[in-house]
This record gives sequence, C-alpha cells and structure tokens, in this order.
Amino acid sequence: MIYNLNEIGKKDIKEVGGKAGNLGELIKLGINVPKGFVCTAKENKEYIYNMYEKLKLSKVAVRSSAICEDGNQNSYAGQFETFLNINKEDIINSIEKCYKSNESENIKGYINEKNIEEDNTKVSVIVQEMIDGDISGVMFTKNPVTGDDKIIIESVLGLGEKLVQGEATPTQIIIDKKTLIIENKIGQEMLSNNEIKLLSKIGLKIESKFEAPQDIEWTIINGEIYILQARNITTI
Repeated sequence: MIYNLNEIGKKDIKEVGGKAGNLGELIKLGINVPKGFVCTAKENKEYIYNMYEKLKLSKVAVRSSAICEDGNQNSYAGQFETFLNINKEDIINSIEKCYKSNESENIKGYINEKNIEEDNTKVSVIVQEMIDGDISGVMFTKNPVTGDDKIIIESVLGLGEKLVQGEATPTQIIIDKKTLIIENKIGQEMLSNNEIKLLSKIGLKIESKFEAPQDIEWTIINGEIYILQARNITTI
C-alpha cells in the first residue's frame, strides 16, 4: 500500500514505521511538514509515479522508516538510508535501496546489540518534497547529554545532513524552557530572535503531543519553518 502522510499516524506504525507514523501525527497537529507519501511494500512503479504526480512533487527526499525506528527505546538515528535531491527517474532505485537498508552489517549489529525482534526491522519508505533550506538543524527539548530541562537549537547554513552526520560544527543556542529567553549562544549568527522563539514554541508543542522530550530536525527557507522529523530522545 501507498499512503499520503496526512492519512497516517501512530496507530499505523506497525505498517508504515516509526518515522512515518510520527510525521503523520505532526501533520494532524498542524505542524508544517513537507508533503509526501510512504510505501509499505515493493509497490508497482505505476502506483508510486501516480502518487508522485498527484502530490505535484519535483525533487524529493527518500528515507527509510522501520517499525522499531524513532520509538521510546531505540531511535536508530543515522542508521537507515536517506537520499536527497532525487529526481523522478531515480525514485524507484532510491526506494529499493531503502528497502534493503535493514540488511546492512551496521543494522544487523545494532539489532543484535539492542536485542530487537527481526519482525520489527521491517522497512517502509518515505518520499517527501525536498526542501532546500537556507538554514537547517536539530532541536532538543531537553539536553540529551546533561539532562537539563532546556531547549537546545543547533543550526548550520544550507541542508542539515552534515550536522546530523557529525560533519559540521553548528551554532548552538540554549533557551530557558519556561520563559523562552536565550541563555547562551555560541557560533555564527544565523537565526533571528523571532525564528528562535517560533522554533522553541514548535518544539514544546511537539513535546506535549508525544509526552516526551524530543529530538527534532528542521529547516527554514524564505523564513518558513519546516519540521522534517521528530523522535523521542533516547540513548542510541
């Protein structure tokens, strides 16, 4: 089956995977999420292209979404495949690579280490509108290292993949969770105070929805904030 992201939610995680289920919940919450769809099996190419055309997509991001991914115990952050700026003619190949991502040695090692049941490693694939952000980053609604109840926003210019993969040094902002006052800022000025406050409010809204501190990926283009992923903060 192929589902529009706005049709799914947490109740569908066993079919669409954790990442896709969370995105569906964000859309229902009124969060600005790039439009897209999720494939739950190796569908007929025609069905994929039909959904691509229906949503009027151009370049897309293609990401894996496993049942056990982005859950309460295991995030799998950075473990599964992601392909960016994919054209229509390359979608099928990218989707097939995502389906095979749970066969990698890294994933097998992670599964063994975490004692995860094999049935829970089933992979679905998300295809979303590619947002070429001016500024991108991650936001934690609780310090993942110290446990301090602060909002931390990390940002880089352009796309956020280098930050997520640990290949770029970000600007870091620490924000008081109750007052949304900036307590500390290290690095290049990128975000306006208004953007910092808007991101913080979005983070708190998502945290309230999922009832747990959140690890959120975001991007901004022409002043518009998009949320790309949200997961509970876990020990990886």
